[in-house]
Order: sequence, then C-alpha cells, then structure tokens
Amino acid sequence: MTDALVHVPIAVGVQLASWGIGRAMGVPTRAGLWLGAFAGGAVCVMREITQHEYRWIEAFGDGRRANMAGYEGLKVWDWNRHSIEETVLAVAAVAAVALVAGRGR
Repeated sequence: MTDALVHVPIAVGVQLASWGIGRAMGVPTRAGLWLGAFAGGAVCVMREITQHEYRWIEAFGDGRRANMAGYEGLKVWDWNRHSIEETVLAVAAVAAVALVAGRGR
C-alpha cells in the first residue's frame, strides 16, 4: 500500500506550484487551489494512461506502439489494481488539500 502513496507528494507538489503561480497572477486562493488540484490529478492520470499503454504494447503489441489502438490507455477498467489505487489516492489528496486550505476563502 505504501507504493500507492508515491503519487501523493507529486500531485500535491504540482497543486501547490500551480497555486503559487496563480497567486502571483492574482488568482483567488480557492480558484488557484482547485486549478492546482486539477493539474496535480491530471499529471497522475496521464502517467497511468501512459503506463497502461506501455504494458499493453509489451503484452500484445509485439513491442510496437503502432499495433495499439489510440484509446487503449483510456480503458480505465483494464488498469491494474496498483494504477487505480495510486490515481485514486492522489486525486483524493489534492481534493482534500483544496477543500481544507480553501475553506473560508
């Protein structure tokens, strides 16, 4: 389960960096936190899409990306358990940061 926590600091780091950029540009705190949450979650989702594509290419595509359908990585229902856990935990973490830090702002 601790391996599933690897994406959490990455997602929160992207979130806080995005929030900082937003603050420098005059974006309200709550909006910056949620924009950062989207960015942090998107980084993790994109990484897992890419990982699924690579696993598919190795297993079924004879090592060639050209043999894979362009939407294969988007088949979330085919992701392994580890990928789903990492992504869900990272998205939950950035949402929690946005909810807690953005409260009352």
